This record gives sequence, C-alpha cells and structure tokens, in this order.
Amino acid sequence: MAENFAFLLPVVLTLFGVAFLIVARFGNRAALFWGSGYLCAALGFLAPLLQAVAPVPLVAMTADAAFLSAFLLYSQGLSTHFDASRHLALRLGIAAVAYGIIAYAVFVAQSLRFELFVSDIACSLLLLVALLSSWRRSGTWVDRALLGAVVFVMLETTLRTIVFFVMAGSLAMDAFIGSSYAFVMQITATIGALLLALTALASVALRIVEGHRKAAAEDPLTGLLNRRGFEQRLGEHAAKTEAAIIVADIDWFKAINDRFGHAAGDEAIREVATLLRTLAWPGVAVARFGGEEFIAYLPNCRLQDAHMLANTLRLALSERDLGRIGIDRPITASFGVAVTAAGDHTIHDAISRADRLLYLAKSNGRNRVVSNAADVPLPAGAKLFVVKDETSGPGRAS
Repeated sequence: MAENFAFLLPVVLTLFGVAFLIVARFGNRAALFWGSGYLCAALGFLAPLLQAVAPVPLVAMTADAAFLSAFLLYSQGLSTHFDASRHLALRLGIAAVAYGIIAYAVFVAQSLRFELFVSDIACSLLLLVALLSSWRRSGTWVDRALLGAVVFVMLETTLRTIVFFVMAGSLAMDAFIGSSYAFVMQITATIGALLLALTALASVALRIVEGHRKAAAEDPLTGLLNRRGFEQRLGEHAAKTEAAIIVADIDWFKAINDRFGHAAGDEAIREVATLLRTLAWPGVAVARFGGEEFIAYLPNCRLQDAHMLANTLRLALSERDLGRIGIDRPITASFGVAVTAAGDHTIHDAISRADRLLYLAKSNGRNRVVSNAADVPLPAGAKLFVVKDETSGPGRAS
C-alpha cells in the first residue's frame, strides 16, 4: 500500500500541475505559479527514486529543494491570485535560510528528524506569509474555501512534523522510504494536495469566468459599462421603475482628435468618464455607448434633479484643466435629459427621448443641457428646459 501511495501522489500532483498550466494559457498568472508548484512537489516525491544512482544525502537535498520551491510557488500563486503584497524578499529569505539549515542537518548532523522538521516548518511559514497578506481580500465563498484549504495544509504540515520530531527516535535516512511516517505523510499530503488544488483551481477558474464576463460588459478605455453591460445592469425591471436618463456627447470631438491627436482624444474621453463616475445617486448606472457618447441611468430621480446633476457635470467639465493630457483649451459637452413615462414599453423609449434632446442641445449651440418630460417634438403645453453656457452663470429658459 505504501508503494501504491508513493506512486499515486506524484501522478496526482503532476495532473493538477498540468491542469493549472492549461488554465494559465487563458491569461491567469496565479495559475502559472500554482501549476509550477505542483510539478515541483511531484518532483520532490519522485526524488527517492534517485537513490539507485545517487547518494542518500544528495537525494534528500534534491527533495527538500523541490518542496521548498513548491511552497514558494504556492505562496506566490496565492498572493498573485488575491493581488496582495508579494513579500518576495522575505519568502526567498525564509527558503534560503531553511535550505542552509537543512544542509547542516543532512551533511553534518545527519539527522533526518531535524531535516524534516526544518523543511516542513519552512513550507508552512512560506504559506503563512502569503496567507496574512491575502486574508482580507477574499470576496467569494470559493476564495474563502481556498484560504481555508491553505490553513488546513499549514496546520496539517506543522502538527505532523512537531509530533514526528517529538515522538520519533533516530531514523536513518535510507530507512525513511519504508517507514510508517513516510506512509502517513503520503496520505495526509495527498489529502492536503487534493483539497488545496481543487479549491485553488475552482477559485482561479471563477476569476477567469468573472474576468471574461466583466470584459464583455465593460468599456476597455474608460472602465465604464458598455452598451451590453448597461442593458444587463438595468434588466427588464428598468422600464417599470421611474427613472431619469442623461445622455452626454463631447462637443467638437473630431476637432479635438484632429488638433491634439487621437491619444489626447482618448484622454478626453477618460476625463468625461471620470466626471460621470462622480454622479452621486443611489443605484446609478453609467455607460459609454460608443465613441464620445455617454449615458447615465438614475432610478427614482425626478427630471429637475437629473437636469441639475447634468448641468453640474457640464460646468465641471468646461472648467477642467486638461493641460496635463496635452489639450490646451477647455472641452465641453452637450446633454439631453429625459424621464420615463407611463406609456413607455422599455427603457429605450426614455433613452430615445434623451437622445433627441441631446441633438437639440447640439443644434442650439452645444455646451448646454436640454430636458423635457415629454416626447420631441414637444406637444402643446409640455415644458422644455435649456441651460445655456453664459459667463454670468447658467440660465434657464422655458
């Protein structure tokens, strides 16, 4: 049975290592570290086979180097996965000091018990450093399960090596392969390896899926929602909820690109996106609909409030100093504001009204907010609100 476990564990570790490396091809750096770590661990458990061609002390040093490398890579994968502080110098220092002490235990003291104690404690410390920096960054139950698996591996490794160090007598290195301790170590290591690998693989896979979902719903230039993400955020209930729609478009954007270059034009788009993120309204959803056009959805917002917010954004943009992004003059934007109406079938009815009001603002001179609660063209008795760009301050005409 011991021989079966000795064969099984490296196979399991290798399979997980290959699985992580395949996942890493989807752009996940943490999976690359996890996969490399599992392959190193597999080499560590295969190291005893070298006894046929190499002296036992050299085999022991090879195995310990593989295990320390594996846990160093595990800790790097954990820190990378949670985007936590790496503390790479500290972890490399722990591994280097431990390997030096192991060399003394193997070549000078010739104590297998001391060698295993130092090796296992060092491996636990490497995980502990990464665990402490990652603990507060878990966001999902899968992430918390991964951290729980790390704690289990640390406790199992530490308790096992302490019990062995205290209770075991002298044991020759060449007799270790067939010892009861080696058999127990293989069983517990298999459980720990499976638990850690499964939770890490699930957490990494979930991050990849979430990343693709986010990329499909997010505008890469601004980080705002794109059209698809905007519609997903609103959902079908949006048409049944009283809400305001603000549509904005940067004025004379082609002239900005022609005069200052496309890079500066992209920066101008980012500046507008940054301002739109400052919209302080519960449940607000902001998106870039393409080019230089933006849209904001404000649930349970009256027309007057949305109009005031749009005008605040307009003034803030016109007063923004853009010299740091290579634009030596102010840029402005025009805004159309509308609210949902009882006869709307979908939220797109309100968006269409806001869009028509935006073009009305463009045709009336730009750098202004135009809003009304009814369709365009205006029916008799409907009110139209226009905020003009005046040096004496914003004025309203109705």
